[in-house]
Amino acid sequence: MSIKEKLENDLKNKEISDLSIVEKYICFGVPVIFKNKEEIYYELLQDLRNHFTLNSIRNIIIVGSSKLGFSIAPGKRFKNISDDSDIDVAIIDEELFDTYWEKLFEFNINLKSRSNQEELNYRRFLEYFFKGWLRPDLFPFNYKGKNEWFDYFSNISYKKYDKRKVTAAIYKNEYFFKKYHENNIRTWRKEIKNATK
Repeated sequence: MSIKEKLENDLKNKEISDLSIVEKYICFGVPVIFKNKEEIYYELLQDLRNHFTLNSIRNIIIVGSSKLGFSIAPGKRFKNISDDSDIDVAIIDEELFDTYWEKLFEFNINLKSRSNQEELNYRRFLEYFFKGWLRPDLFPFNYKGKNEWFDYFSNISYKKYDKRKVTAAIYKNEYFFKKYHENNIRTWRKEIKNATK
């Protein structure tokens, strides 16, 4: 039975909690793109750990289609991984989150005005921030940390790590990471239930 079939069965099984599905399919295991390439996977985790001075590589989780071989994101569910698919990384680290929070807070205090696009990004940024994660693509345009972030990920993308673009977001802690994914699983299960009525 494929991972996709197992996940479909688990989604329909009321005895299996949303949290269990998140832990089994998102938190656990070697990503599909690194099967039989565990050494390269380890090197990627170490690269990220060293760059962000994280306590452990356990703070880093590959998510999305690179993890399972297909997407579980709303609107793209069960869409198979393609050559254009990114390596999406979740960095779960309270200290790193707080460091960026403080820098962004200081930057924003000094910002006199925002363009319409910056204001729109800021509102979207706050929505995610409330859910316990920072999306660097929504950092303010002029914030120098945004350029530093994307310069680093540009340097490690399309190279030895499966020749793909590497992207990342920061979660404040495991609670927020799991809650975000639990909510997606819960919504998905409701859609499956409604579709079978």
